[in-house]
Amino acid sequence: MEGPYRDLGAGFARLSGVEGLRRSPGRIRSVEDALFELLRNSRDAGARNVYVASSLGARRYRHLVVIDDGRGIPETHKHLVFEPGVTTRHLNPVPEAPAQDLPRTHAPHGAGLSLYHVKNVALSAEVLSASSPTAIKVVFDTRYLPEKRLQSNARPSKTNLLATLTRFLAESGPNPPRLYHASPSRILSRLLNHRIIQTSQESQEGQGNDGEARLVREAALGLGLEVSLRTVQRVLADGIPAAGEIATSNVYGGRGEAGEKTLVAGRDDPRGPILSVGAEDLAEIRAVLGRAAESSYLELAGLDVEARPGEVILRARVYEREDEYE
Repeated sequence: MEGPYRDLGAGFARLSGVEGLRRSPGRIRSVEDALFELLRNSRDAGARNVYVASSLGARRYRHLVVIDDGRGIPETHKHLVFEPGVTTRHLNPVPEAPAQDLPRTHAPHGAGLSLYHVKNVALSAEVLSASSPTAIKVVFDTRYLPEKRLQSNARPSKTNLLATLTRFLAESGPNPPRLYHASPSRILSRLLNHRIIQTSQESQEGQGNDGEARLVREAALGLGLEVSLRTVQRVLADGIPAAGEIATSNVYGGRGEAGEKTLVAGRDDPRGPILSVGAEDLAEIRAVLGRAAESSYLELAGLDVEARPGEVILRARVYEREDEYE
């Protein structure tokens, strides 16, 4: 008689029958549900750092890349994890009640078991890097798998991913993994900061050449981070800030590295990210405003930039040239 699971080697097994149903996650009804399962998958693999890169294409296609420093997946098994019933926790006891009737944090399913359900609702899902780090990229069509809308109308973005990330941290106990979420470019900056992607000493000092930038871009693309060569050059020159750690200090106490902004559930301004304006960009803006002033027979005296969540405020001071001689 066939048992409740079949050994696939390397600690993986394929569950069958009732046992597979008992360990399956609840139904995935939104992009946020899928992200939650991807985060659980990283946590179950023992990850201490999880990096989530998010972008939206054509106002419709949500791209998620989840990178972690967990135990990884054997190269021979990175396609198997998307098949039904595959898990690394086939010997762990589970509650008698069906998993969907229990809180998500109490239903151990192990690496891979949830990935089958995520792939079923995605346009594409693939393991781009099996280990050191592990990187999984998933693309969703939000017309078919919707995103939950924010209740506040103050923020132009409709994504509710940040709330999902903070909820995951709050439900992961007192020692959750360190979690970072941002655009692909800011996640790349964080990976360089944590030496997940290596660079030469010259690039770390902001003096990287095109060859170094191309190597970094190749490594980024290999992890699913779609970034241009110019973006990589700006990252290497410290023109794009690294993604800050998300924390729930109101639950377990905040933590963050020196000099970086830590997002705190329930306290951070929900209106949007802070845009960093580099010296090169500022010089271009100043030149444009200078030409506009000259066309009106004015002089540009100064330019101040104030970055707030979701907005950038430019204050230009102008005067008539004749005023200098009064």
